[in-house]
Amino acid sequence: MENPTYHIRISDAKKIGKYVLLPGDRSRVERIAKYFENPVHVAKNREYFTITGEIAGERVSVMSTGMGGPCMAIAVEELRTLGVHTLIRVGSAGSFQKKLKMGEGVIVTGAVRDDGTSSSYVPEIYPAVSHHHVLRALEKAASIIEHRCHMGIVLSTDSYYGARFNCETAKMIELLKKANTLCVEMESSTLLTLGCVFGLRTGSILTIREEIGEDEKPVTQAGEIFEDGLEKCIQISIKALELIIEKDKLFKFD
Repeated sequence: MENPTYHIRISDAKKIGKYVLLPGDRSRVERIAKYFENPVHVAKNREYFTITGEIAGERVSVMSTGMGGPCMAIAVEELRTLGVHTLIRVGSAGSFQKKLKMGEGVIVTGAVRDDGTSSSYVPEIYPAVSHHHVLRALEKAASIIEHRCHMGIVLSTDSYYGARFNCETAKMIELLKKANTLCVEMESSTLLTLGCVFGLRTGSILTIREEIGEDEKPVTQAGEIFEDGLEKCIQISIKALELIIEKDKLFKFD
């Protein structure tokens, strides 16, 4: 029989929490895990680096997923075989709107599915939306942490640079900007779609690392402002898990 957790290299469900934070960047795993109680390195293979610890007395984990929908789908598929039911992406994004400034957060309510992976599961008319438990927890956590966050739709795409070469893609992006799409990234649509398909609680919080300048061109500044904002968004994700865990003690999630 094929190993159902071949890529993440975790075969024992006791080594992973039911609640998992999902950064794309492996370097952010330990940065997130420092907020856990009793963190332990569990596994490391390819882009998947996992640490498990505790929040509010409950076992939780953080696992990197690498870039793009295919890697995210592998993570979700293999984690759910271990009983994971709550997954929150902790990532970064490029702004589509001038009102989104460097280091600010975006709590994703839903995603435009311009990725190929989610379409291999369900047609494009199927929505990619966050679970309401996760949305409420992230919104409340942002208020507690006191970090400016926006809530709305994002674009998830498979290509980081492709719009420069494809006129139709460029036109679509301009249309989405006019339609108040907040920002662009690469993983949320796959996570949210699979969350709906498999009945998991999923959500996403992003830190703006590229804002729109006065000349309408993107301004990248992955420096101190971004890093400070990312730290705040990490804290929001930790607090959100704490709020979800406390609620689950009263109302069991099935």
